[in-house]
Amino acid sequence: MKIAMIAEHTTPLPAHRGEPACPASLHLCALSRQLAKRGHKVTVYVRRSDPEQPEGRTRMARGVSVTHLDAGPARPLDEREHAEHTGAFGTALAAALDEDRPDVLHAIGWTSGLAALHAQAHSERDQSAIPLVQTFHSLNAAEQRSGMDSDPQRTRMESILASRADRVIVHSTDQQNELARLGVPRHHVGVVPFGVDTDHFTVEGGTSSEYWRSSRGERPRLVAVTSLDRSGGADRLVDSLLRMPEAELLLVSTSSRTGVPLDEDARRLEIRAKEAGVEDRLHLVGPVERKELPRLLRSADVFVSAASYDPYGGAVLEAMACGLPVVATATGAVPGAVLHRTSGVLMRFGHPDEVARAVRAVLGTPTMSTAYGIAAVDRARSRFTWQRIATETEIAYERARPAERDGLDEEADGLVLSGAAR
Repeated sequence: MKIAMIAEHTTPLPAHRGEPACPASLHLCALSRQLAKRGHKVTVYVRRSDPEQPEGRTRMARGVSVTHLDAGPARPLDEREHAEHTGAFGTALAAALDEDRPDVLHAIGWTSGLAALHAQAHSERDQSAIPLVQTFHSLNAAEQRSGMDSDPQRTRMESILASRADRVIVHSTDQQNELARLGVPRHHVGVVPFGVDTDHFTVEGGTSSEYWRSSRGERPRLVAVTSLDRSGGADRLVDSLLRMPEAELLLVSTSSRTGVPLDEDARRLEIRAKEAGVEDRLHLVGPVERKELPRLLRSADVFVSAASYDPYGGAVLEAMACGLPVVATATGAVPGAVLHRTSGVLMRFGHPDEVARAVRAVLGTPTMSTAYGIAAVDRARSRFTWQRIATETEIAYERARPAERDGLDEEADGLVLSGAAR
């Protein structure tokens, strides 16, 4: 099958090179490579965000290539800027698809979905018969429920896209429920979670002592891999240290553009920690290269997250694969990853008092902590490998093809339900 992945807002190349990368880049990189290993030919169409990026098609891995399309300024854009150049991206995409017609279109993100529809409508060759699969990493309706900014136009566009696509993929039942509230039938939406590289993130291997001020076993170590802005929950984690005078916290920034010394959010957190008198037990680092992250995770005792919304759950999965018990807010994709009181503890709000109570409960019972870690590894390996995510995505492609739909539903439901039961 020839697969055209459309990602206006990101590129898989940073993740492919092992550089700090956003979850969308990790998703594109891992999924495209696994689909190629399954015998498919994948072309990822991205917007040129740097004048140094090569023209035309670039080979990323066997069976995977990346094509940069000119649309707007050759620099990184924020989400609202992307929407301004979606039409130009869609026009360039139409020309590219005319030259190399795929068997399926897979749009990643809502602006990419709009570009795909634009390309189908403005193609010189009829592309309307090509099935369109739409993946939403996040939905504005879900973000609003978590206290984030409202964007009525985006919400309307996401609803239209979900209705126009031949198949919709989301990362969690939370997002499936949001689409149902918008009038999208549940049977039209498949839940395919974010994945984790269980060959890279493992229990086995070395640890890192570089960022810790105490020796292993001297003081409980908490680690969080998150955005340092307020939605990432870092402020609540810093405040929770007041309730846990025995613990130290390592905050790893997920920013792929700005290091901690230049990050305004990092400066705010350092001031907050100093005012609370916990600056000697807080460490801010990042961004961290992918090859170093497993060693850092394995050096901690508990992974914590107080994010107000986490549509991916990727950092949680990576910690689980490394054998860490997880304490996290039950939001977005996290409840699908963490089994409450089996592989970790889910919190309702992630307030500082709630974080402290949950962490103390885990640390105060070593047998519980060990059991959570063992269960976390088993769940990561059995349900969330990228190989399995690719298989489920492949099923979504087949369901989107009208001639292939009959007879596939029962087989696909069996695979998905067997994984959900784990």
